[in-house]
Amino acid sequence: MTSTEFRILSQMLNELKAEMIAMKQGVDTKIEVVAKTVMDAFQGFGILDPEEDTWTETQVCDRYHVSRRTMYNHRKEGRIAYTRSGSGKNCMIRYRKADIIELFASERA
Repeated sequence: MTSTEFRILSQMLNELKAEMIAMKQGVDTKIEVVAKTVMDAFQGFGILDPEEDTWTETQVCDRYHVSRRTMYNHRKEGRIAYTRSGSGKNCMIRYRKADIIELFASERA
């Protein structure tokens, strides 16, 4: 290989390297934009709200358009863990958000 050929090859490699770096930066930027959009969407649906780790039965029924009877059946059959505070008609049933998401994701899969 002559020195001229080496110089041309080196120049081509440098140009290729610059193009690859620019492409990587473009992809990184697009990934960041998509990730932010997805995170915003999840927060909009209340999925990634750090202030809200549990949902009441009413919240679950409203979000997933299911009846209280359906949630009762899930509890009775042991498909979902829950906590109960109070007793009788005044009791408050709460579910872990992650458990609810998993339950309905597996049902719809």
